[in-house]
Amino acid sequence: MYKHIVDAIRSGRSPYLFTGIEGDKAGKTAVLDGSTVYGDTSIVKLPQTGESLPVVKGGILVERITTPPHLILCGAGHVSVFTARIAKMVGFKVTVIDERSDFANRDRFPDADEIVNQPFDRALLNIREPNAYYVIVTRGHRDDNLCLRTILNKPYTYCGMIGSRSKIKVVFDNLIADGYRREQLETVHSPIGLSIGANTPEEIAVCIVGEMIQVKNSANCGSEWDTALCGAIKQIREPYAMVTLIEKHGSAPRSAGARMIVKSDGTIISSVGGGYGEYEASVRAVDMLQNGPDVMRYTCKMNNREAANAGMVCGGTIDILIQIAEASNA
Repeated sequence: MYKHIVDAIRSGRSPYLFTGIEGDKAGKTAVLDGSTVYGDTSIVKLPQTGESLPVVKGGILVERITTPPHLILCGAGHVSVFTARIAKMVGFKVTVIDERSDFANRDRFPDADEIVNQPFDRALLNIREPNAYYVIVTRGHRDDNLCLRTILNKPYTYCGMIGSRSKIKVVFDNLIADGYRREQLETVHSPIGLSIGANTPEEIAVCIVGEMIQVKNSANCGSEWDTALCGAIKQIREPYAMVTLIEKHGSAPRSAGARMIVKSDGTIISSVGGGYGEYEASVRAVDMLQNGPDVMRYTCKMNNREAANAGMVCGGTIDILIQIAEASNA
Protein backbone atom coordinates (compact mmCIF):
# COMPACT_ATOMS: atom_id res chain seq x y z
CA MET A 1 0.00 0.00 0.00
CA TYR A 2 2.75 2.46 0.92
CA LYS A 3 4.66 1.80 -2.29
CA HIS A 4 1.50 2.44 -4.32
CA ILE A 5 0.97 5.75 -2.50
CA VAL A 6 4.52 6.85 -3.32
CA ASP A 7 3.99 6.00 -6.99
CA ALA A 8 0.72 7.94 -7.00
CA ILE A 9 2.01 11.15 -5.43
CA ARG A 10 5.12 11.08 -7.62
CA SER A 11 2.73 11.01 -10.57
CA GLY A 12 0.91 14.08 -9.27
CA ARG A 13 -2.07 12.31 -7.66
CA SER A 14 -3.30 12.58 -4.05
CA PRO A 15 -4.74 9.19 -3.03
CA TYR A 16 -6.76 8.46 0.09
CA LEU A 17 -5.28 6.14 2.71
CA PHE A 18 -7.47 4.21 5.15
CA THR A 19 -5.83 2.66 8.22
CA GLY A 20 -7.61 0.51 10.78
CA ILE A 21 -6.68 1.60 14.31
CA GLU A 22 -9.12 -0.26 16.58
CA GLY A 23 -10.14 -3.87 17.32
CA ASP A 24 -9.98 -6.40 14.53
CA LYS A 25 -9.49 -3.55 12.03
CA ALA A 26 -6.16 -2.52 13.57
CA GLY A 27 -3.35 -2.59 11.05
CA LYS A 28 -5.53 -3.14 7.98
CA THR A 29 -4.95 -0.68 5.15
CA ALA A 30 -6.57 0.36 1.90
CA VAL A 31 -5.79 2.98 -0.73
CA LEU A 32 -8.31 4.77 -2.93
CA ASP A 33 -6.54 6.14 -5.99
CA GLY A 34 -9.03 7.73 -8.33
CA SER A 35 -11.86 5.20 -8.55
CA THR A 36 -9.71 2.14 -7.79
CA VAL A 37 -9.38 0.61 -4.31
CA TYR A 38 -6.27 -1.34 -3.36
CA GLY A 39 -6.11 -3.42 -0.17
CA ASP A 40 -8.89 -4.22 2.31
CA THR A 41 -12.12 -2.75 0.89
CA SER A 42 -13.96 -3.34 4.19
CA ILE A 43 -12.24 -0.37 5.83
CA VAL A 44 -12.90 2.21 3.11
CA LYS A 45 -14.83 5.10 4.71
CA LEU A 46 -15.29 7.83 2.12
CA PRO A 47 -14.99 11.36 3.51
CA GLN A 48 -17.88 13.77 3.11
CA THR A 49 -17.48 16.73 0.77
CA GLY A 50 -15.51 19.43 2.55
CA GLU A 51 -14.74 17.21 5.54
CA SER A 52 -11.49 18.14 7.27
CA LEU A 53 -8.85 15.42 7.02
CA PRO A 54 -7.27 13.45 8.55
CA VAL A 55 -10.21 12.18 10.57
CA VAL A 56 -11.05 9.03 12.53
CA LYS A 57 -14.31 7.44 11.36
CA GLY A 58 -15.54 4.23 13.00
CA GLY A 59 -12.08 3.07 14.02
CA ILE A 60 -10.56 4.04 10.64
CA LEU A 61 -8.00 6.81 10.15
CA VAL A 62 -8.94 8.52 6.87
CA GLU A 63 -6.27 10.63 5.16
CA ARG A 64 -5.54 12.25 1.82
CA ILE A 65 -1.84 11.79 1.11
CA THR A 66 0.09 14.48 -0.68
CA THR A 67 3.60 15.79 -1.08
CA PRO A 68 4.89 18.67 1.06
CA PRO A 69 3.82 22.14 -0.14
CA HIS A 70 5.65 23.25 -3.27
CA LEU A 71 6.20 26.98 -3.83
CA ILE A 72 6.57 27.97 -7.47
CA LEU A 73 7.90 31.52 -7.74
CA CYS A 74 7.11 33.17 -11.06
CA GLY A 75 9.76 35.87 -11.25
CA ALA A 76 13.21 36.18 -9.68
CA GLY A 77 13.34 39.74 -8.39
CA HIS A 78 14.18 41.01 -4.91
CA VAL A 79 10.89 39.90 -3.33
CA SER A 80 11.40 36.39 -4.70
CA VAL A 81 14.88 36.12 -3.17
CA PHE A 82 13.54 36.61 0.35
CA THR A 83 10.31 34.69 -0.26
CA ALA A 84 12.29 31.65 -1.38
CA ARG A 85 14.56 31.87 1.65
CA ILE A 86 11.74 32.11 4.20
CA ALA A 87 9.56 29.49 2.48
CA LYS A 88 12.44 27.02 2.52
CA MET A 89 12.94 27.67 6.25
CA VAL A 90 9.35 26.66 6.99
CA GLY A 91 9.33 23.47 4.93
CA PHE A 92 8.28 24.39 1.39
CA LYS A 93 9.90 22.88 -1.66
CA VAL A 94 10.93 25.88 -3.82
CA THR A 95 11.06 26.28 -7.59
CA VAL A 96 12.06 29.60 -9.19
CA ILE A 97 11.04 30.39 -12.77
CA ASP A 98 12.52 33.25 -14.80
CA GLU A 99 14.10 33.10 -18.25
CA ARG A 100 16.65 35.75 -17.17
CA SER A 101 19.60 33.69 -15.95
CA ASP A 102 21.26 36.77 -14.48
CA PHE A 103 18.32 36.91 -12.04
CA ALA A 104 17.34 33.26 -11.61
CA ASN A 105 20.59 31.55 -10.69
CA ARG A 106 22.18 29.60 -7.86
CA ASP A 107 24.05 32.61 -6.47
CA ARG A 108 20.80 34.49 -5.82
CA PHE A 109 18.77 31.42 -4.84
CA PRO A 110 21.20 29.04 -3.09
CA ASP A 111 18.45 27.16 -1.23
CA ALA A 112 16.02 26.69 -4.13
CA ASP A 113 15.29 23.08 -5.06
CA GLU A 114 14.99 23.96 -8.74
CA ILE A 115 15.74 26.97 -10.93
CA VAL A 116 14.10 27.05 -14.37
CA ASN A 117 15.41 29.47 -17.02
CA GLN A 118 12.52 29.22 -19.47
CA PRO A 119 9.58 31.39 -20.55
CA PHE A 120 6.90 31.31 -17.88
CA ASP A 121 4.19 29.58 -19.90
CA ARG A 122 6.49 26.77 -21.04
CA ALA A 123 7.91 26.19 -17.55
CA LEU A 124 4.50 26.22 -15.87
CA LEU A 125 3.04 23.71 -18.30
CA ASN A 126 5.73 21.22 -17.22
CA ILE A 127 4.83 21.46 -13.52
CA ARG A 128 2.49 18.71 -12.31
CA GLU A 129 2.11 19.28 -8.59
CA PRO A 130 -1.14 18.68 -6.64
CA ASN A 131 0.01 20.70 -3.62
CA ALA A 132 1.26 23.77 -5.49
CA TYR A 133 1.58 27.29 -4.11
CA TYR A 134 2.04 29.74 -7.00
CA VAL A 135 3.39 33.23 -6.29
CA ILE A 136 3.36 35.59 -9.28
CA VAL A 137 5.98 38.33 -8.84
CA THR A 138 7.06 39.06 -12.41
CA ARG A 139 8.28 42.36 -13.82
CA GLY A 140 5.08 43.49 -15.56
CA HIS A 141 1.46 43.10 -16.71
CA ARG A 142 2.27 40.90 -19.70
CA ASP A 143 4.06 38.19 -17.74
CA ASP A 144 1.57 38.40 -14.84
CA ASN A 145 -1.23 37.84 -17.30
CA LEU A 146 0.60 34.96 -18.99
CA CYS A 147 1.35 33.22 -15.69
CA LEU A 148 -2.15 33.59 -14.31
CA ARG A 149 -3.77 32.27 -17.49
CA THR A 150 -1.64 29.14 -17.29
CA ILE A 151 -2.05 28.59 -13.55
CA LEU A 152 -5.85 28.97 -13.57
CA ASN A 153 -6.04 25.87 -15.76
CA LYS A 154 -4.05 23.78 -13.27
CA PRO A 155 -4.79 22.41 -9.77
CA TYR A 156 -3.35 24.50 -6.94
CA THR A 157 -3.67 25.00 -3.22
CA TYR A 158 -2.64 28.67 -3.31
CA CYS A 159 -2.20 31.29 -6.00
CA GLY A 160 -1.16 34.85 -5.22
CA MET A 161 -0.20 37.78 -7.43
CA ILE A 162 1.67 40.88 -6.33
CA GLY A 163 0.69 44.33 -7.55
CA SER A 164 -1.34 47.47 -6.98
CA ARG A 165 -5.11 47.30 -7.15
CA SER A 166 -5.05 49.13 -10.50
CA LYS A 167 -2.58 46.65 -11.99
CA ILE A 168 -4.61 43.71 -10.67
CA LYS A 169 -7.81 45.16 -12.14
CA VAL A 170 -6.20 45.44 -15.59
CA VAL A 171 -5.07 41.80 -15.49
CA PHE A 172 -8.43 40.53 -14.19
CA ASP A 173 -10.46 42.57 -16.70
CA ASN A 174 -8.41 41.11 -19.55
CA LEU A 175 -9.01 37.59 -18.29
CA ILE A 176 -12.76 38.10 -17.87
CA ALA A 177 -12.94 39.52 -21.39
CA ASP A 178 -11.33 36.31 -22.63
CA GLY A 179 -13.89 34.08 -20.91
CA TYR A 180 -12.39 33.35 -17.50
CA ARG A 181 -15.00 33.25 -14.73
CA ARG A 182 -14.95 35.77 -11.89
CA GLU A 183 -15.30 32.83 -9.47
CA GLN A 184 -11.95 31.53 -10.71
CA LEU A 185 -10.29 34.88 -10.15
CA GLU A 186 -11.71 35.11 -6.64
CA THR A 187 -9.48 32.17 -5.67
CA VAL A 188 -6.41 34.32 -6.40
CA HIS A 189 -4.88 36.11 -3.41
CA SER A 190 -4.36 39.57 -4.79
CA PRO A 191 -3.15 41.90 -3.43
CA ILE A 192 -0.90 39.14 -2.16
CA GLY A 193 0.04 38.44 1.43
CA LEU A 194 -1.22 39.22 4.91
CA SER A 195 -2.10 42.86 5.52
CA ILE A 196 0.67 43.86 7.94
CA GLY A 197 1.80 47.12 6.37
CA ALA A 198 4.82 45.56 4.65
CA ASN A 199 7.09 47.88 2.63
CA THR A 200 10.55 46.39 2.07
CA PRO A 201 11.19 43.23 0.00
CA GLU A 202 11.98 41.37 3.21
CA GLU A 203 8.73 42.46 4.86
CA ILE A 204 6.70 41.65 1.75
CA ALA A 205 8.25 38.18 1.71
CA VAL A 206 7.20 37.68 5.34
CA CYS A 207 3.57 38.63 4.58
CA ILE A 208 3.49 36.35 1.49
CA VAL A 209 4.85 33.30 3.30
CA GLY A 210 2.63 34.09 6.29
CA GLU A 211 -0.45 33.93 4.06
CA MET A 212 0.76 30.67 2.52
CA ILE A 213 1.17 29.17 5.98
CA GLN A 214 -2.31 30.40 6.92
CA VAL A 215 -3.77 28.63 3.86
CA LYS A 216 -1.71 25.48 4.46
CA ASN A 217 -2.84 25.13 8.06
CA SER A 218 -6.49 25.98 7.47
CA ALA A 219 -7.19 24.17 4.21
CA ASN A 220 -7.84 20.47 3.79
CA CYS A 221 -4.38 19.96 2.38
CA GLY A 222 -3.85 16.35 3.41
CA SER A 223 -1.14 14.42 5.23
CA GLU A 224 2.28 15.32 3.84
CA TRP A 225 4.75 12.59 2.95
CA ASP A 226 8.17 14.15 2.56
CA THR A 227 10.91 13.15 0.13
CA ALA A 228 12.86 11.19 2.75
CA LEU A 229 9.84 9.09 3.73
CA CYS A 230 8.90 8.35 0.12
CA GLY A 231 12.48 7.49 -0.80
CA ALA A 232 12.82 5.10 2.13
CA ILE A 233 9.59 3.28 1.27
CA LYS A 234 10.91 2.60 -2.23
CA GLN A 235 14.44 1.69 -1.19
CA ILE A 236 14.30 -0.29 2.08
CA ARG A 237 14.88 -4.01 1.50
CA GLU A 238 13.98 -5.30 4.96
CA PRO A 239 10.89 -5.12 7.19
CA TYR A 240 10.50 -1.76 8.90
CA ALA A 241 8.14 -0.06 11.33
CA MET A 242 5.76 2.68 10.16
CA VAL A 243 4.92 5.01 13.04
CA THR A 244 1.79 7.13 12.57
CA LEU A 245 0.57 9.97 14.77
CA ILE A 246 -3.20 9.42 14.96
CA GLU A 247 -4.27 12.24 17.26
CA LYS A 248 -2.65 14.88 19.42
CA HIS A 249 -3.76 17.00 22.34
CA GLY A 250 -1.93 19.91 23.93
CA SER A 251 1.41 21.20 22.69
CA ALA A 252 2.64 18.21 20.68
CA PRO A 253 4.56 19.68 17.70
CA ARG A 254 3.22 17.55 14.82
CA SER A 255 -0.35 17.04 13.66
CA ALA A 256 -2.35 13.90 12.94
CA GLY A 257 -1.03 12.05 9.90
CA ALA A 258 2.65 12.70 10.66
CA ARG A 259 4.73 9.59 9.98
CA MET A 260 8.19 8.22 10.42
CA ILE A 261 9.96 4.99 9.55
CA VAL A 262 12.06 3.09 12.09
CA LYS A 263 14.53 0.50 10.83
CA SER A 264 15.68 -2.52 12.80
CA ASP A 265 18.95 -0.79 13.79
CA GLY A 266 17.00 2.13 15.28
CA THR A 267 17.53 4.51 12.34
CA ILE A 268 14.68 7.03 12.09
CA ILE A 269 13.50 8.51 8.79
CA SER A 270 11.21 11.59 8.90
CA SER A 271 9.51 12.61 12.17
CA VAL A 272 6.39 12.48 14.33
CA GLY A 273 7.53 15.41 16.45
CA GLY A 274 10.89 14.68 18.04
CA GLY A 275 11.64 14.61 21.75
CA TYR A 276 10.45 12.03 24.24
CA GLY A 277 7.40 10.92 22.26
CA GLU A 278 9.47 10.11 19.19
CA TYR A 279 12.13 8.37 21.27
CA GLU A 280 9.56 6.12 22.94
CA ALA A 281 8.01 5.27 19.58
CA SER A 282 11.39 4.31 18.13
CA VAL A 283 12.20 2.03 21.09
CA ARG A 284 8.84 0.29 20.82
CA ALA A 285 9.23 -0.03 17.05
CA VAL A 286 12.64 -1.72 17.28
CA ASP A 287 11.30 -4.14 19.88
CA MET A 288 8.32 -4.96 17.64
CA LEU A 289 10.63 -5.65 14.70
CA GLN A 290 12.56 -8.11 16.84
CA ASN A 291 9.81 -9.68 18.92
CA GLY A 292 6.37 -8.66 17.60
CA PRO A 293 3.51 -7.91 17.54
CA ASP A 294 2.89 -6.56 14.04
CA VAL A 295 0.53 -3.80 15.19
CA MET A 296 0.48 -1.63 18.32
CA ARG A 297 -1.53 1.40 19.35
CA TYR A 298 -0.75 3.38 22.49
CA THR A 299 -0.97 6.83 24.06
CA CYS A 300 2.14 8.76 25.08
CA LYS A 301 1.55 11.37 27.77
CA MET A 302 4.22 14.03 28.01
CA ASN A 303 4.22 15.03 31.66
CA ASN A 304 6.17 18.03 32.92
CA ARG A 305 9.36 16.07 33.55
CA GLU A 306 9.31 14.41 30.15
CA ALA A 307 8.45 17.69 28.44
CA ALA A 308 11.38 19.42 30.12
CA ASN A 309 13.76 16.65 29.10
CA ALA A 310 12.49 16.91 25.52
CA GLY A 311 13.02 20.68 25.46
CA MET A 312 9.30 21.48 25.30
CA VAL A 313 7.61 24.30 27.18
CA CYS A 314 4.73 22.11 28.32
CA GLY A 315 3.46 18.58 27.88
CA GLY A 316 0.98 17.14 25.43
CA THR A 317 -0.54 13.79 24.55
CA ILE A 318 -0.03 11.86 21.32
CA ASP A 319 -1.87 8.77 20.12
CA ILE A 320 0.48 6.52 18.16
CA LEU A 321 0.02 3.55 15.82
CA ILE A 322 3.00 1.34 14.90
CA GLN A 323 2.74 -1.16 12.04
CA ILE A 324 5.36 -3.57 10.77
CA ALA A 325 5.64 -3.19 7.00
CA GLU A 326 7.20 -5.48 4.43
CA ALA A 327 10.13 -4.28 2.34
CA SER A 328 9.57 -2.89 -1.13
CA ASN A 329 10.52 -5.10 -4.08
CA ALA A 330 10.96 -2.06 -6.35
